[in-house]
Amino acid sequence: MKKRLRKKLHKGEFRELGFELDYDYTGDLEGEPFDQFWGDWIRMIESLGLECGGGGAGHQNYFIIKYRGSVSVEQRQAVIDWLGKHPDIANVTAGQLRDAWYG
Repeated sequence: MKKRLRKKLHKGEFRELGFELDYDYTGDLEGEPFDQFWGDWIRMIESLGLECGGGGAGHQNYFIIKYRGSVSVEQRQAVIDWLGKHPDIANVTAGQLRDAWYG
């Protein structure tokens, strides 16, 4: 496969990695504390150059990616560590880095 096609299809050296993330938000889902958590969550993800898709009510399920390129092991760990320090978060489970385009 030619380099241009590998790039277009995100294959080979152009493969992009992301990871699945699950956690439970144990606090009240309405009101200021949840709004504050949600704002902090978005700022933290964006500060790492990442994006996430998914959601949920109490149980949250996301797939974390980088807009261009791959999520690094350090970025993945930073997300896990940030959630682990939050008092209203329980049962954090993060999958291994995997192909974001071809799962």
